[in-house]
Amino acid sequence: SADAVRYWAAGAGLGKDTVISEERITTGGRWVTKLWNVARFAERFLSDYTPPDAPPDGLTTADRWLLARLARLTAAATAAFEAYDYATVRSEIETFFWRDLADNYIEMAKQRLYAGEAGYEAARYTLHQALLITVKLLAPLLPYVTEAIYGGLFAAADGAPSVHRAAGPTAAARFDDAAALAAGGALLDIATAVRRYKSEHGLSLGAELAALRLAGAPPELAAALREATADLLSITRARALLF
Repeated sequence: SADAVRYWAAGAGLGKDTVISEERITTGGRWVTKLWNVARFAERFLSDYTPPDAPPDGLTTADRWLLARLARLTAAATAAFEAYDYATVRSEIETFFWRDLADNYIEMAKQRLYAGEAGYEAARYTLHQALLITVKLLAPLLPYVTEAIYGGLFAAADGAPSVHRAAGPTAAARFDDAAALAAGGALLDIATAVRRYKSEHGLSLGAELAALRLAGAPPELAAALREATADLLSITRARALLF
C-alpha cells in the first residue's frame, strides 16, 4: 500500500539519499496491518465512547505508566516533527506502539476490559487516549490507514471530519510521572521474565501458571505492583500473585 511505501520513506533523514528497500516496505505493511488489528480490537470498547474531561478514578499502575509514556512520546514526536526529523518520529512511535501498547499494555488490560467490572472505565479511557494520539501522530506518515481508523472510531467525539483536519495531540503534563514510568518498567521486566520462563519450559505464552511469586521489591515498588495485580495476572496468565 502507499502507507507501506511512506513508512520506508520516513526512515530516511531529511535531504539524504536512501536505497529503496522491499524489506522495509514489507515491514511497513506489517505495521499497517497491526495498527488496523489493534483498532479492530479496541472498537468493541471504544465504539460510541466519549471520554470524560478528566481521567476516571481507579487508574492502575499500568494505566498511569502508559499515559506517562504517551506524554513523553507526544513531546518527543512533536519536537522531532518541528525539526523535520521524520526518522526519529517514526522510531519513537514505533517503539511505543509495538512494545508498550500492542505487546504489553493491551495484554495487561484485557482482563479488565473483557470483565467490564472494576477498572473497566480506567482501561477504556487509557486505551482511547493511547490509540487516538498514536493515530494522530502517525497521520502524516501513514495517512490512509489513520484516516480510516479515525473516521470509524474517533471523529464523532473528537469533532473533526478528518484526522488531517483534527487538532494535533498535545503532551499532557499531568500524566508525565517518573514514578509511574519506573513502576511500568518493572511490569515489563516481570512480563518479559515470565515469557522467557514459558519459552524455556516449552509452554505457550497463553499457558496458565498456578502462581506468580514476586520477591525483593522495595516498599514503594511493591505497593505499585500490588495495585497492578489484575494487570499482572492478565499478561502472565497466572491464577495468583504472591509477594
